[in-house]
Amino acid sequence: MTKSEANLAFALLTYYANKFEDRYGKKPNINKYKEKWAASSILEDFEFDNAKLIIDYYFTLSKEGHPLSWLFNNFDKLKDSVEANEQDKILRAERRAQTIKLREEWLNGNA
Repeated sequence: MTKSEANLAFALLTYYANKFEDRYGKKPNINKYKEKWAASSILEDFEFDNAKLIIDYYFTLSKEGHPLSWLFNNFDKLKDSVEANEQDKILRAERRAQTIKLREEWLNGNA
């Protein structure tokens, strides 16, 4: 692992720790030197900014205690869930626009 890769892994762990502290009001008990390998593995598959988005999403879930190990073991599933939520938002926006258009046509007597 290069120094820049290690720095990114530590940055990702720090981001997780800050989100944890925001949520629970205390710092998580993690061994950054041990967990940097898992974080580095995550960063091999996902870009840093995408990994941060997935961590943000993780803390919106009602997972008890938000353990780091669960996050690392289910990172790909969380990524899929984030993508599905984004697709759902797009689809809902399109349907709202269609509904508004149909409603306006009906109210104007053009239906």
